[in-house]
Amino acid sequence: MRPGHHWLFKFGDARNGTSCEKKFNLAHRSWEDYKGARFYNGQQALVVEQWLNQVEEDASGLTFEAWNPTQDTQDADASQPPVAMLSNSSELRAAGFTLREVIPPAL
Repeated sequence: MRPGHHWLFKFGDARNGTSCEKKFNLAHRSWEDYKGARFYNGQQALVVEQWLNQVEEDASGLTFEAWNPTQDTQDADASQPPVAMLSNSSELRAAGFTLREVIPPAL
């Protein structure tokens, strides 16, 4: 994308009461490819319900529109699998977002 371009996203449901689809408990300095993204020990794959893309036409940078990955296929490589709607927890930590595990109450 262009310099200064931003994306926002809304957390999704991983069907376990949280947005965390998978936690990675790996050996030191090892990694795992999961749904097209690389994860290291201690990181989490967080489910994204919706991505919001910054609109280029708004000079203020305050306008976002919902991104639909099924419509944005003109530049996509049809031989590749669709991109998973995931975010790496390390990207949130880099932006100063504090993650904490919240255990949902038992039913």
